[in-house]
Amino acid sequence: MTPLLGRVGSLGAALLTGAVTGFALHRAGAPPHWAALVALPAAALALLVGRLPRATDVVWSPPPVEPGGVVHVQASTLATRLAEAAVDPDRFASRVHPRLRRLAQARLRQRHGVPDLADPRAERLLGPELHRLVTDPKAPLPDPKRLAELLEEL
Repeated sequence: MTPLLGRVGSLGAALLTGAVTGFALHRAGAPPHWAALVALPAAALALLVGRLPRATDVVWSPPPVEPGGVVHVQASTLATRLAEAAVDPDRFASRVHPRLRRLAQARLRQRHGVPDLADPRAERLLGPELHRLVTDPKAPLPDPKRLAELLEEL
């Protein structure tokens, strides 16, 4: 980013500000040494302001991708629950499965306009294995590699 003024311009603005401030204070009745002493901070401030980056410079980086509200929170919670569920199948049934189901429903609703998992289009869009995993409470947790593939499809 470029500064408001170049080096020479900033220095010139600082000297001008210092001179005007010192002259105004001297005309107001301050002794010359006090006028010069008070003019120094004003000149330094002018120098710093002249070196500030322009507020109107265009930043050409793309805007950050904002994650979807509910889906993002559920996905991060799901990752923690999957680590716990890999050890305990009951945790999968009680903690992971309901969240995975809500995540799939939200994804179907967002991307395809499918209202819920009971819709006939849901199985076709999710695939039979993922559809069974999110609709059948007794569905076993697949191995981590296959589960990652299924979640990637989701």
